[in-house]
Amino acid sequence: MFSVDIVIVSSETYLRQILRNRGSTVNFLCRWPIRNMNSDLKIEGIRIQIREKLNEDNVKLWLPPYCAEDGGTCEEEMQTLMKNYCSSLGIAADCCLAVLRELQQHSLDRLHERDYFKETGLATIRIRVPDKSHNRRIISLKTKLSAMVQEVQQTVASQIGVEFDRIKLIWSGKVLMMNTELATHGIQNGTQIMAVVLHSNPKEIKAVESRHREMEATLAAAKLLAGRSNDNSDYYLQVTDQSGKTLNLPPEERQALVIAMSLHEKGKVALKKEDYALALVLLLEADKEFSHCQSQLLQSVDNYAVLNLDIAWCYLCLRSVTHIPDAEQRLRKCEQNFHQSYGPNLERLLALKGTTGNEAALFMRLHLLQAIVLFHQNKRQEASKLLARADSELSSLKVDDHSLSTLIELGYTAAEARFGLRAAHGDLSTAEVYIAKQRADRAESKNKEKAERQLNRERRQLGRCIDGVQWVEPKLHRSLISMGYSSEVARVALQESNNNVSLSIQLIQDQPNLLNVASTSKFRVERDILQQVVAVGFDPRMAKIALQHHCGDVQKAVEELVTRGGIIDGEHCSDDSDDLEDHAHADVKEKTGAGMQPDTKQEDREKERLAYERLAEGMPTEEDDHLDLTLELEETFLREYQTLLINP
Repeated sequence: MFSVDIVIVSSETYLRQILRNRGSTVNFLCRWPIRNMNSDLKIEGIRIQIREKLNEDNVKLWLPPYCAEDGGTCEEEMQTLMKNYCSSLGIAADCCLAVLRELQQHSLDRLHERDYFKETGLATIRIRVPDKSHNRRIISLKTKLSAMVQEVQQTVASQIGVEFDRIKLIWSGKVLMMNTELATHGIQNGTQIMAVVLHSNPKEIKAVESRHREMEATLAAAKLLAGRSNDNSDYYLQVTDQSGKTLNLPPEERQALVIAMSLHEKGKVALKKEDYALALVLLLEADKEFSHCQSQLLQSVDNYAVLNLDIAWCYLCLRSVTHIPDAEQRLRKCEQNFHQSYGPNLERLLALKGTTGNEAALFMRLHLLQAIVLFHQNKRQEASKLLARADSELSSLKVDDHSLSTLIELGYTAAEARFGLRAAHGDLSTAEVYIAKQRADRAESKNKEKAERQLNRERRQLGRCIDGVQWVEPKLHRSLISMGYSSEVARVALQESNNNVSLSIQLIQDQPNLLNVASTSKFRVERDILQQVVAVGFDPRMAKIALQHHCGDVQKAVEELVTRGGIIDGEHCSDDSDDLEDHAHADVKEKTGAGMQPDTKQEDREKERLAYERLAEGMPTEEDDHLDLTLELEETFLREYQTLLINP
């Protein structure tokens, strides 16, 4: 059984209430002329300074002389403390007093909750629900720590008015699984958790439903395609390094990496749309999958660094101050990973790409986030230095509007224009050369990928060699055909010789009968192809023999059957009893109206196609799309925190 309290107020309103409850009529809000800055952030900055000062001075507001035995405030002592802090911190008197009283009340509430937990075993858990105006929307629950996460979700959902499965609870950088206990996540009495959810009007409910379906469908699609490769499927996800070379990884690690990267890519798409709630859930799910990969792999690529940077960025955009510790840890990992991947002075990146201009946008965001973390830790001098560094980096990354427009008029996209100008440090001519080279490189890469896909399809059609490892190589197959051998004889000879051309020729010359038998016995006729020939009116057994003769070519098989009157004398087909029996059963069911048995392979291919389209939907076609940052929001945050440091 849960006990629920809901508080939906902003920090301003909360402090107003404290003043009113204490009998004061002071209206301090008029002294804060904050236009474009969120006032909650202004209050948080003051709160941080005063809290730090209290800790330095070892002041305990919940004890005498500041608090009476009955829990009331000793007004005279609080006024004296307020005057001292106003002088030392440079904070307005009314603001300082309001924050002191807020912190005192907060401490008294925590003491009461601690005693209540000891007496009843019920912990107080607070759920913070971000809303569009960044108000402090808090749901307070009293529950046992053995309660399931799903129970908490259901309680929160009932209070907010949405279905529980539309809510994701996030704490300590993880999405809490529904079928787990609170205590297993290290949640204790007094813990504050973030809930990702929208409000309950019809339009927003529809948005939540869409978000939930998107997240679940993305995860399912990624898991389906993670086990596929270009050896056995037309739809697969390939893991390559920055040069495009395929990485050979153990199956389990490859699967985890593919799922993680797929979820990360979909998270980036949500970030582009400024849907930070969905983005955070997808990114944290990606982080969970990345944890299954070897640390050595994660340290050698920048994907994991960018993921940690993106998660910290989501925390900032959602104004989740409670996740500052997790953000600090992730930013530290990100910086270390960048240095390992790019080199301490970006020398590896420069050698690979010839420029560091676009990756510099990631470093600008990194330094901005690090500065903001320092601000919330009351390390104001360090924060000021990093903000100045981020400001300098921002200036160097800004592109001239006229140059941008000129490149767009020449037919380049806005993203290409930004990339080119940043890579060329603003020089228009150099930028155009850079963009043209990038286009040519991408076209060449796409052609290579297309050729590789075609080659893999041909390999699958020709089958594996007798060693069970390598495929029959199309190039060698065509070479034997050019010597005058039939396609099927060449294919079987290469199978028997494991792609040894000399041995293949010897087999053809020395054992022609063996190869003729092998050509009909080794080719497996797929059921859907067999049904196409049978549908024309031919006997299933004769249809299979003809298809084996022509390696599955339906048109040639039908032509031979027509020429021979539907009967191929003296021929046999191997291992055909199961297929023909299945076909007979299917034929009977069709005639009796029961319908045909579904083609499992065809269904699997269709599932793979749909999964591939699901993942590909909305994803960028360019690998460097995540570097295309306008930096407009970054500049907004930068100016906001600079103002806070100048005007505390």
